[in-house]
Amino acid sequence: MKVTTQTKLLSPQEVAEQLGVTLNTLAVWRCHGSSSLSYVKIGRCVRYRAEDVEAFINAHRFYHADKPVNVYD
Repeated sequence: MKVTTQTKLLSPQEVAEQLGVTLNTLAVWRCHGSSSLSYVKIGRCVRYRAEDVEAFINAHRFYHADKPVNVYD
């Protein structure tokens, strides 16, 4: 992972609001590894890269029932 000075880091609160989930849900996902949403730990602080959140959202797009949207089209 290449980190640049322009990498935007989001707080768990910001990510929870963006995804429409609770802070507890994000904590459970981190603890159990039940999500593909990666995060960064700096000391005790948890942060999410904005591009990782966007990729997570794109990976979970559906257009009909269980047919995922091909994000590469």
